[in-house]
Amino acid sequence: MKIRFAFLLLIVGSVATVSSCTRRPLANLNPCTINGVVQNVPVNPQRAVDLLIVIDDSPSMLEEQAKLQAQVPRLVDLLVTGAVGDDAVEEFPPVESLHVGIITPDMGYSSVPPASPPPVVGVNFDPTRACTANGENGFMQIQGLAGEPGECSAQTLPEGTRYLNYPGDANQTELISDVTCLTQQTDGCGFEQQLESILASDRNTANSGFSREDALLAVIMITDEDDCSTTDPLVFDTEARPPQDNPIQGPLTSSMGNPPEELQFNLRCFAHKDKLVDLQRYIDGIANLKGDPSQVVFAAIAGIPEEQDLDCDAANTAADRYACILDEERTPAMKEVPNPVNNDERTQQLTPACDAGAAGVAFPARRIVETMQGLANSGTGVGTVVESICASDYAPALNAIVDRIAAALRQLCLPRPLTRNAQNLVGCEVREVQPAGDECDDGRGRELIGTEDVGPQGSADIRNVCRIEQLASDPTAGVPSGLGWFYDDFTPETAGACSFNPEQQRVSFTEGAAPLTGARVRFECLQTAPPQDVDVGWPCTADALCDPNPDNCLEGEAVTTAGCEADPTNCCETRILKERYDRDNLELVCDTETNTCQLTCESNVQCPGGYACFDENEDGTSYCVNPTCTLN
Repeated sequence: MKIRFAFLLLIVGSVATVSSCTRRPLANLNPCTINGVVQNVPVNPQRAVDLLIVIDDSPSMLEEQAKLQAQVPRLVDLLVTGAVGDDAVEEFPPVESLHVGIITPDMGYSSVPPASPPPVVGVNFDPTRACTANGENGFMQIQGLAGEPGECSAQTLPEGTRYLNYPGDANQTELISDVTCLTQQTDGCGFEQQLESILASDRNTANSGFSREDALLAVIMITDEDDCSTTDPLVFDTEARPPQDNPIQGPLTSSMGNPPEELQFNLRCFAHKDKLVDLQRYIDGIANLKGDPSQVVFAAIAGIPEEQDLDCDAANTAADRYACILDEERTPAMKEVPNPVNNDERTQQLTPACDAGAAGVAFPARRIVETMQGLANSGTGVGTVVESICASDYAPALNAIVDRIAAALRQLCLPRPLTRNAQNLVGCEVREVQPAGDECDDGRGRELIGTEDVGPQGSADIRNVCRIEQLASDPTAGVPSGLGWFYDDFTPETAGACSFNPEQQRVSFTEGAAPLTGARVRFECLQTAPPQDVDVGWPCTADALCDPNPDNCLEGEAVTTAGCEADPTNCCETRILKERYDRDNLELVCDTETNTCQLTCESNVQCPGGYACFDENEDGTSYCVNPTCTLN
């Protein structure tokens, strides 16, 4: 069969020339569903990770920081050992080079000169008491808490840098001590701009050297309030001013008889959502923190209900889970409502999303979860995870976060199975951008197909691009011989490396054909997405596998081909396909070239709308095909 369901890019106008069976105009074509995987993976045997921790340093975070610090030794140990011996996390390639940077969400609060000293009601109340005009502005921290439990400073910072550097053979205890130290900060500004601080850290030249081209970037945010990133400093202006000087000042107290200048600080961001930055800035910005977004993981321990209080078990994907969390009917705790317990009081806050008792409360992190949702729906490959900050123990949250980091480190795993054709090949192409000065060596299964400029703007860096040969892989025969790559869904190594997927499969290389250090591997796998039940595109190796699921048949209906031939008027398959495609006498058979079930035909009239009868198969059988989904 000349048509293959892979690399599916055929213009409709050319379909009419395929055969005499497809001469009539092909209008109103049904679009095919493409099962696509496109990844651009750096070959990074050092397994480098740049870990950016965004720690809310407002006064309300003391208990949460203590729970985080209890997990710091385990976090570092998991990363540098690859979770060996830890039953809660599947093993992954250990990190051999680790950068750690700690920032706060303090971006300041106002450029408006104060009219008078700000009022203070209790040391933990006034969120402006530690705010300055520009705040920390994304600067990585080199000093921890000033005061109880004691001031500390990082001891292992490389000279002239603001980040911790763990080369793999360094003192792990010292690194743990430093990370614990720098995540102890509760004297910061109470107006948090968590999302903007991430981008500010990336553009802050003082942090130069932290982010490396060949490293995975993992951003972990810990906060008990939602993001309040804004470009309008008047949102944070807490002074009593005439309306013409700050028209957005408020909300104000009223029924308690307090003077109007006593503002409800904690409701400012809720009351002025129209002044907050559009979240698309952060969806795009976080994805673009790396040239390859699949090498970014964004995680948050924030204000959402604890797992046992969520009704999201039916969510099959990260995007579905975020939609469930944000759905106010399924998750009413995520609805932003001023807490009526202290209505109109100056200390009024939103109703918490979760309550950890003596350890404090956290408020709905809607903007943070919406950013996660946007990234999950973007198709960029950014890994995301959000867990509740109210949990008594952050170990489960840490497990989920490390699992996402591990998934990005387990390179070349495929998210879903592919169907082998009759030659035991899959619809994928693997290319390799060579290290500087290297050639495409046919002795390693490479073929030169062009060059690419990988240099920064204004600076040329021309590299050779090779196509790597695909080798036929038969699970019953084991690893194929020869030099190249193969579709691997059967080796123990793949089962372990890709264990984070429900089914394990990846691109593997034979001995002597592995990519060189410094290369970048690109692989693209496209084929029609397999259906949920027996239908066109269902994987098969024999006609019997294209028979309908008996559970979908009526009592007394014939299920097998032999049964249908004996009683065509009582055939389950005929009825199901008639209901599905509005055509009589359709039959699914196994196309042995593509190893998928297809509808047989003799002319276009027999095919469903938008399909055409293709009659140039090598075995003489004609099938109904969707011309928009085919390529020779």
